[in-house]
Amino acid sequence: MIEYESCHRETVLRLLSHLPSARKGVPVQQILNTYEGLAERRLYVWKESDKVVGVIGIHLQQQTFAVHHIAIHPSFRNRGIGNSLLQSVQEEHISQAMCSTHETKDFLDRCWQKQSQFS
Repeated sequence: MIEYESCHRETVLRLLSHLPSARKGVPVQQILNTYEGLAERRLYVWKESDKVVGVIGIHLQQQTFAVHHIAIHPSFRNRGIGNSLLQSVQEEHISQAMCSTHETKDFLDRCWQKQSQFS
């Protein structure tokens, strides 16, 4: 996982277009602008073979951070990339508790359930 840079812009816009909110009409450009414009918002990408295949967006608060967006390229789904993004972002912000939003709740619940099965 690496921090988003402007060179990732076009690929990240394509990934964000797979979000439920984008399918409901929220412009992906508006979503990306929020991350680029606010210091408390962070965007990270996941690369495989030098290709960006996943993205996760968080909102930092004092003691927590909320996962607002997570998207994986359809060809790379069901390979554990989403779970790896969650683990990596948690390690990056180890002093804060991770929480979900309405949009990410189901996905995070599934990942946490899988993790608890193997603990």
